[in-house]
Amino acid sequence: MTGDRPDGFYVGYVDETPPGIRRFARRLAIGLVALTAAIGLCLALLLERFDEGVFEYGTVRDYSGELVVDPNPRLITADGPADGYLLVAVGKHGLDVDAAPGLPSQSGTSRKIDLEGTLIRNPEAAMLEVHSFELSEQVGEGGAAEAPDSPGDAQTLTGEIVDTKCYLGAMKPGRGKPHRDCASLCIRGGIPAALLVRTKSGERQLVHLMHASGRPVGPEVLDWVGQPVEVTGLLHDEDDRLFLVIFGAESIRAAAGTRS
Repeated sequence: MTGDRPDGFYVGYVDETPPGIRRFARRLAIGLVALTAAIGLCLALLLERFDEGVFEYGTVRDYSGELVVDPNPRLITADGPADGYLLVAVGKHGLDVDAAPGLPSQSGTSRKIDLEGTLIRNPEAAMLEVHSFELSEQVGEGGAAEAPDSPGDAQTLTGEIVDTKCYLGAMKPGRGKPHRDCASLCIRGGIPAALLVRTKSGERQLVHLMHASGRPVGPEVLDWVGQPVEVTGLLHDEDDRLFLVIFGAESIRAAAGTRS
């Protein structure tokens, strides 16, 4: 039983593994390792990466510029992004500039503002989480924000309604079904809502949502947050930003092929 044996015959209680079986086991192990690595690489390529948002949590800087409410508050600075910084409060709250002394609640009013804030940004837009602010002299005054008289025909865009604070970088992921409850709380608290769409080239783009009355959208979109939707409205651009003017919840429906 311990003498010569065929090259491929293995006896479990013998210390030395026959050369043929040894070669087969080595090749099998290498093949399994390579297959596992290939499967992992494929899964990594198929999975969508986290968004490129940045939230400079704990870093508070001073900013100065022009405060514009149209219909959401934003800061325009000489060296900042062309479309300005969206302004929100700490936590899941919009910035209540109407409560500031001396600032008319009328949308379109602009004033000088000094604030302390934390930057939130991604390639689509930038935002400041405002810790404190102080208003100074009035710069200009306009009428309430309204849809243009002739913005063109109604258009239907497909995308996902997100709260801009989390999507721009305050949370990861800041979109999709896992984030739906959080996004609903943010929008209910006054965080600006937007429609996240894909351009023809596959890039993401934020389309800001405005009600036909000129006010920001709010509770009327909560049932549709975090899922694929089709939104019909009047599309126009202003200050390097895209706006979709809607007429209430009836402007929104589940995207084709999905269920609400």
